[in-house]
Amino acid sequence: MTVFDADGHVYEPFDAVWTDRMDRKKWGDWIPHKTTEEPYEFIWLGGELRGGGREVTDAIAEKAGLTPQGVRGLMAQLRTPGGEDPVARLADMDRDGIDRVVLYPSFALFFGPIDPIKALRNTEFVRDCQAAYNDWITEYCSADPHRLIPTAAVPLQDVDLAVAELERAVNQGHRGVFVRPSAYLFDGDTELPFSHHAYDRFWAAACDLDVPVAFHNGVHIDTPGACLKYGLVANSPNTSVTNMQVDELHGGSGLGQAIGNAVDMNVTLGRLLMGGVCERFPRLRFLLLEAGGGWVPTQLQRMDEQVKAFPLERRWLNSLPSEYFKRQGYVSFEAEEWNLAACSDWLGSERILWASDYPHPEYHPTVVAELHEAIEPLTEAARENICWRNVVTAYGLSG
Repeated sequence: MTVFDADGHVYEPFDAVWTDRMDRKKWGDWIPHKTTEEPYEFIWLGGELRGGGREVTDAIAEKAGLTPQGVRGLMAQLRTPGGEDPVARLADMDRDGIDRVVLYPSFALFFGPIDPIKALRNTEFVRDCQAAYNDWITEYCSADPHRLIPTAAVPLQDVDLAVAELERAVNQGHRGVFVRPSAYLFDGDTELPFSHHAYDRFWAAACDLDVPVAFHNGVHIDTPGACLKYGLVANSPNTSVTNMQVDELHGGSGLGQAIGNAVDMNVTLGRLLMGGVCERFPRLRFLLLEAGGGWVPTQLQRMDEQVKAFPLERRWLNSLPSEYFKRQGYVSFEAEEWNLAACSDWLGSERILWASDYPHPEYHPTVVAELHEAIEPLTEAARENICWRNVVTAYGLSG
């Protein structure tokens, strides 16, 4: 059976994406770049240390009982050649049985509105970083535009800049746009949630361009999400600290992914459905990525129950939250989620995507076999929906 991956990743080569591409006269040492002093890696952004570093790596190693080389080895899978080389990626897809993939970044996920790196409060700089990524991923996908499908990064902290970059990227062939599932806009110190009208021009642009908005999680403190609000991870501009410096107060990638991702996506789903976004924008397609999917039917059922019980919160809705989702929403599952088939029965198989997460730690080469095992109880039509048809519909792809 044909298999399309709704959410795979690249692992950006800094020189090709940013260092050799961005305007050095304009941005100087702010431009993202990477240096290495084996076994240490240093990632620089905005003139500050964004990832790695000798002291940070040594501290992580000491707490974990590892050597610095051992800490670097924890990230070996991320450096899979296909993460930056499209020819190697296509070979891995052939090996794994994946026909097409929609691509998301790794580093370029983290350009949120409240990053502690001061340079990232400059929205023009953020836009230029994201535009450089968008250009590079277009080139990456040119190795086989039918099989490799790009999605765009945009600076949603400035809606006008975001819309302009989205239009530019779609003209290049991008088939979606991604943002993190927490607020980007503020009125003073007050967060403006996605249900606020301040975002309406962005939703309208996605509708007019016929591309979905993908809400994609990431573990860091650059957005006002659960990782920051609940102290799930350490407070640092350095992503190695937030993802790997684990102690009795803080988790890292594991706690951030398991708890933070689900919390942020729950809130986002509520704002879109109960907050009236789908009512105002019935052509908007939205995707929930990398937060699991098994919780969605229960939450939709509960949202329906609550708007019935508290009619003041249904005044701006003409449908139930679950009805909006079944009209406009998609959610991705990992292949090993035990309730994938059961959720398909309640949501409808046409609302479910699956994702490999290649080359991140959750990925493994047997993922397609696990997917087929998970959906085996379903009808052939439902299996086709989950394996590939929904990706075509969600992203507006040619068959």
